[in-house]
Amino acid sequence: MRELSLHILDVIENSIRAGASIISVGIVEDVAGDVLEITVEDNGSGLNIPVEDALDPFHTTKDGKRIGLGLSLFQAAAEQAGGALTIDKSDLGGVAVKVTMSLSNIDRRPLGDLAATLSSVVCTNPDLDLWCRFSSGGPECVVRVSDVARELQVNERCGLAIARRVSEKIRNGLAGMSGRS
Repeated sequence: MRELSLHILDVIENSIRAGASIISVGIVEDVAGDVLEITVEDNGSGLNIPVEDALDPFHTTKDGKRIGLGLSLFQAAAEQAGGALTIDKSDLGGVAVKVTMSLSNIDRRPLGDLAATLSSVVCTNPDLDLWCRFSSGGPECVVRVSDVARELQVNERCGLAIARRVSEKIRNGLAGMSGRS
């Protein structure tokens, strides 16, 4: 995958498959420390296999598949940019996938169109409460789908209208980041 947003999408899809109703995506850009941190957490059923198996590209829990490249490719992208991927228990009750990498590393992949990626998740999963947090040394930008839905009139609360508003808010939040990652 050429863009980090597609790795994030893959982790979100894993969370949805694990029954998550809340997924939190955090992007923290620390220019002074030369670190980009990406965290995806959920309140799903958790990881029912050892972490080593989850990161093994020849292991998958998905029916009908023989390989599970998603997390191993995300791990490789992090390591290629001088970072790492860790999997832990989330404070939300499910899984937390955390990736760190060097912000200035020439091999760091671009973030990609995170607003489009996350708004497509919102549009196709109307019952999901997606939380997004962006920080780059200045004020933090927080977007929660449940809050966005409450901003709309009851008759406007459809997946597409919410997805559009979420996309706008995410784009505005990311605009404050130094290199738009």
